[in-house]
Amino acid sequence: MQQIQAALTGISSKAVAKEWLKILTLACSFSGLSGAKSPWDLADLALKVQIRWKGHSRYNLQALSVACGISQKRLCLLARTAQFFPPQVRFKQLSISHHIEAMKRDPERASYWLEQASEKQWSSKDIRLAIAGDGDPRKFSWLRCGTFWYFSHCDPRFGIDYPGRIPGQIPANVIHYFTDPGDLVIDLMAGSGSTVDAAKLLERRCLGYDLVSVRPDIQQNDALIGIPSEAWGAKLIFIDPPYGAIAKGFYDNHPHCLSQMNQRDFLNALRTVANNCRKALLTEGYLAILVQNVYGWVGDTVFQVIQQFTDDQWNLVRRIQVPLSNHQISSSVMKWARENRQMVNTDRDLLIFQMSQEH
Repeated sequence: MQQIQAALTGISSKAVAKEWLKILTLACSFSGLSGAKSPWDLADLALKVQIRWKGHSRYNLQALSVACGISQKRLCLLARTAQFFPPQVRFKQLSISHHIEAMKRDPERASYWLEQASEKQWSSKDIRLAIAGDGDPRKFSWLRCGTFWYFSHCDPRFGIDYPGRIPGQIPANVIHYFTDPGDLVIDLMAGSGSTVDAAKLLERRCLGYDLVSVRPDIQQNDALIGIPSEAWGAKLIFIDPPYGAIAKGFYDNHPHCLSQMNQRDFLNALRTVANNCRKALLTEGYLAILVQNVYGWVGDTVFQVIQQFTDDQWNLVRRIQVPLSNHQISSSVMKWARENRQMVNTDRDLLIFQMSQEH
């Protein structure tokens, strides 16, 4: 009641005050302060206030916001949605969130997307993703908008089963943010082909290499020796090196398999690979390395890699957290950790570097 009384302060006309009090009471009811919620009713009410008292200094959406505890920005959006979708064209079986997403993302085809959502039982999030993905709500379902990328599973569209397989959503995000359609993307330790598949989805050219090829679109190459000239001119080189015997036995004890190296040799190998990348990268290109701490290694491996690359005249552009999920840790390892009071390293960082222009 205090909010309502505050909103009524200064209103001179009793008739107008009575009308406004009725609106505020309804707003409180619709917003859930009392009675049942009704988003569409609140949207219609916000539209009514916007039209009836447009530009008024005292009773308007700002005063309505004070009374019902809903931001003025949200009320403006609700009013716009109610105006865009009058009662006779609303899809009653869909929520107001569906209508908001359709209206905001693709106004000209909003009704089409609502029809699709009704027919295919899409959520409001699905509508947003479907519009972005031109009808495929999964196309950008992997996209993350911050610097914390957590994925509980591997998207089946990216890569095949493989030792140490990472979610293909990781290279998909890197490709999205640091390249443009048509750019050349290189994965020097392609493994399951997650980067290759993500690049194809996002319309980038891609070449994948590994010590052992398990797919016809991944070529055999030793990154410690060099990078084929066909890969030169890359906008992005992605590296997901294996650690701590994660691929033990898979590469037939190849002497250049990073997974078999100790900490010092591993860091030196990364330095060699990075130096080889200088020839292949465009001047404005990016080198992305996925790094995590390994149990038994001394110090923080991520910090050591950053320091080493900085010393070698690489500029750190972004550091993104990409932690492992529990699904990526075997039950035997978890059992060992509990019994020995040890913490499993689930931290993992994605480091994005660019070559120093002074190098």
